[in-house]
Amino acid sequence: MIKRLAVLNFLSLLLAIAVNVLAQLGKINDQTIGEVSHRYPNLFTPADYTFSIWGLIYLSLLLFTGYMLTEAFSKERKKEVAFIRKTSFWFIITNIGNCLWVIAWLYEFSGMAVVLLFLMMMKLIKIILNTDMELYNAPFKVIAFYWWPICLYSGWVAVACITNVASFLSEYGWQGSGLTPPEWTIIMIAATVLLNILMIYLRNMREFAAVGIWALIGLYVRHSTENSENQMLARVAMAGAILIFLNAAYHGYKNRKTNPIYRLINGS
Repeated sequence: MIKRLAVLNFLSLLLAIAVNVLAQLGKINDQTIGEVSHRYPNLFTPADYTFSIWGLIYLSLLLFTGYMLTEAFSKERKKEVAFIRKTSFWFIITNIGNCLWVIAWLYEFSGMAVVLLFLMMMKLIKIILNTDMELYNAPFKVIAFYWWPICLYSGWVAVACITNVASFLSEYGWQGSGLTPPEWTIIMIAATVLLNILMIYLRNMREFAAVGIWALIGLYVRHSTENSENQMLARVAMAGAILIFLNAAYHGYKNRKTNPIYRLINGS
C-alpha cells in the first residue's frame, strides 16, 4: 500500500505539471491561464510575475514525492513512511483537482473553478491535520521534504481561492453590495493577513505565511504604478505584508530552539 501510494502521488504530480505546461503553451482551448485572468480583471490579482512561484512549488513537490518514493522503496523503512500512509489519497485528489481547475478555468467555467480550488484547499488541510504537520519536532528531512512543500502549496492555493472568487464576481458583474471595488479589495487583503497570522500561531506554518507575503508584495507592485486610488491599495497591501512578516519573525524568534536549522547546527 505504501509503495502504491508513493508511486501514485508521483504520477499524479507529473500529470498536474503536464496539464499546467500545456495550459501555459495555449494547447488547451487555445488560450493561457493568464489570458483568461486578464479578461476578468479585479483589484486583488497580483502582478504577473507573482505567479512564477508555481515553479518553486512544483520543484518542492517533486522533492516531496521523490522523498516519498525513496522512503517507500527503501529496504530499511523508517517511521517516516507513516506520513505517506496518513496522506492517504488526499494528495492525489488534490493533483487531479489541479488538472480539473486548469480545464475549468481555460473553458471559462469560473464558478466550477472556484469550487475546485476550495476542494483542493480542503484536501491539503486534510493532509495537514492528518499528519500533525508543524506541531512536533520532526527530523529535518521530514520538515524539508514533507512539511515545507505542502505549506507552500497550501499557502498559494489559499491565495488563489480569494483571487478566483474575485474573478468570478468580476465575470458576473457583481456591484459590491454598496461597497466600492477598492473597499472590497481591502477586505480581501485583511482576510489574507488574518488567515496567515492564524496559520503562524495556530499551526506554526511560517512557510505558509511566506507565500502570503509574496502575494501581497505582488499586489503592491501591481498597484504602485497605477492611479492614486489604487496606490492606496498598494500601501495597504505592503502594510499587510509587513504585518505578516513581523508576526512570522516574532514567532520564529520565540520558537527558535525548535527551528530545524537551529537544531541541525546545535546537534539537538
